[in-house]
Amino acid sequence: MRILTFNIHGWRTADGVPNWQQVANVIRASAADIVGLNEVYHPLAEPEIANSHSVVPLLERIADDLGMHAVFGPCLRWPATAELPEKSYGNGLLSRWPIIASAAHHLTPVPEKEQRGLLEGRILLPDGRNFTVYVTHLDHTDEATRLIQLRALRAWTVRDRNRPHVVMGDFNAVSPWDFAQRQDDLLRLVAEHPPSGPLLTEKGMQVIPQMEKAGYVDAMRAAGEAGQGTFIRAAVPLRIDYIFLSHSLSPALRSCRVWQEELGHEASDHRPVLAEIGD
Repeated sequence: MRILTFNIHGWRTADGVPNWQQVANVIRASAADIVGLNEVYHPLAEPEIANSHSVVPLLERIADDLGMHAVFGPCLRWPATAELPEKSYGNGLLSRWPIIASAAHHLTPVPEKEQRGLLEGRILLPDGRNFTVYVTHLDHTDEATRLIQLRALRAWTVRDRNRPHVVMGDFNAVSPWDFAQRQDDLLRLVAEHPPSGPLLTEKGMQVIPQMEKAGYVDAMRAAGEAGQGTFIRAAVPLRIDYIFLSHSLSPALRSCRVWQEELGHEASDHRPVLAEIGD
């Protein structure tokens, strides 16, 4: 089983060019079976080339193109605004196998912060087992807000504590492990993002250690290399996109890496992360 997490930047490249075909190409090249997507507008659609009067939501176009199933989980708070559903915004899940159930959960609202969510999907594997996947995208402005959202996330995922499952997405948080041998980069990061800033609190990096304390295994830390970057615009290699495995699933982890595209021609302002899980 190959699992990919990818922040697709609202269906646009870093330069603002429509990217859905590039996103599809990345997923196809990675041979991913399950894909978590962040920054998804749905049902945003562009006219079909062959028929200008027919529009298909981009999430569905990608799923059809790849022969996959798709579900969407909005993050915007209800009641819906006048812009919904055309500009509904949230997380997406693609699967090579049927998604037999899904639910979109709102994480704890934080005043003056963007509403964030957690998409839960239950996938029917070829051997008949059910496999639960969670896709999330935490706040980008400060660690304290992410900690609040993380507690809400755990209130949902704890229900699967005795079953193998995955939690993935853009956590907008950094891991101490990535900087164990990069003290100069860490000092630069702290200088650019003081304790009251977007990445750290006065107690340092907390979100990723809290996930690990809860029993989750960071796939990159377990089977990859430290110091890889997923956020392309960062001044230093910065990994903020994660695939976390439940403790019972972690022995099956075979590999994890950041998926590399041609430099300067990436589909998004993030690089995807790919993990491979064996039997």
